[in-house]
Amino acid sequence: MRLDELIGQSRAVAVLRNAIRRDRIAHAYLFFGPDGVGKSAAALAFAQALNCEDESRADAQDACGSCRSCQLIARGNHPDVRVVSLARDRSGKLRTEISIGQIRQDPREPYTTPRPLIQDAYLKPAIARHKVYVIDPADRLSGEAANALLHVLEEPPPHVVSVLVSTHRSRLLPTVVSRCQQVAFELVGTQLIENHLLGLGIDPGLAASLARVSGGRVAWAVRATRRPEVLAARDALLELCADLPRRPLAASLRVAEQIRQQAQRLAESRAGEDEDEEADSTEAGDDPRPSLERALREELPWCLDVIASWYRDVLAAGHGGTVLNADREAAVASTSGADRAGAEGAVEAVLAARRHIERNANIDLTLESLAIRLLGGG
Repeated sequence: MRLDELIGQSRAVAVLRNAIRRDRIAHAYLFFGPDGVGKSAAALAFAQALNCEDESRADAQDACGSCRSCQLIARGNHPDVRVVSLARDRSGKLRTEISIGQIRQDPREPYTTPRPLIQDAYLKPAIARHKVYVIDPADRLSGEAANALLHVLEEPPPHVVSVLVSTHRSRLLPTVVSRCQQVAFELVGTQLIENHLLGLGIDPGLAASLARVSGGRVAWAVRATRRPEVLAARDALLELCADLPRRPLAASLRVAEQIRQQAQRLAESRAGEDEDEEADSTEAGDDPRPSLERALREELPWCLDVIASWYRDVLAAGHGGTVLNADREAAVASTSGADRAGAEGAVEAVLAARRHIERNANIDLTLESLAIRLLGGG
């Protein structure tokens, strides 16, 4: 994907293109903004633009998309462009943090490949003008890893560009943030998302519906077209939210179970997809260890976002604001004043549960505690 193909991010794209045009590339960038708006795609598009080999291209501020360098980056095989993300431990379980060993050689650990970022950064590029490191998600850097990364951010080799991608900028160390040029990414307009879906050949009615309920997250809308179970889960969760005021506190375990069930269905689908992908990319004899637990933990935050969107809509409706879930506007409007009074606390409870899940808290206990709060029990 080229920079000019990013949807609804004209301001961010202008910042990056101007940097290339003026040949004033910062040594570190922080791409921040909501989930699903194109930050990760932008990081790779920027890496392509920095290292494009086609000198005859008409737009020197963007990549051609077809030269050797662009193709290697798109396939994830470029020797000088690396994505540093969550890795697996020795047992094959996905870590919840980017570890110190991925940033700097950890004397407590055996030497690993690929070499840690710092050890690699000070080597000359193999074929590119710029070595680009995309740290995604940067807000998952462990404390040790973040402090180690500061060495590269404070004294960067001249050929290195680091791009930190984060949905939760506040979770990054202030010292890390201060050493990066910040590039903000925004929620995408409904019409832009609808047009993009139409361009993918999606039925006009479905495209319009998905654009309305995407919350400005184009990645979610595209994903929903490929996985109908996503829409089914959203509908079930919103119906659950609408029904909660009529449920007694004693139903909290059942409510927690229903939330988990929706995430479980998505996780089972995701785990199957991951297994197929990893089987294709793993050499014979290796054990990719696809993890249903990992898929469940990845799906739950989105399920909680859906629940949070209901309560945000309740708040918006109470103050004459715009309802995000437009297809549920009538149900939102019918909520009582008492329900609206607790909506702000419900949003806070859902977001707290989301943070707990991301930090590897016990799933069942977290959902049960959330259900109790949503039913007015604390």
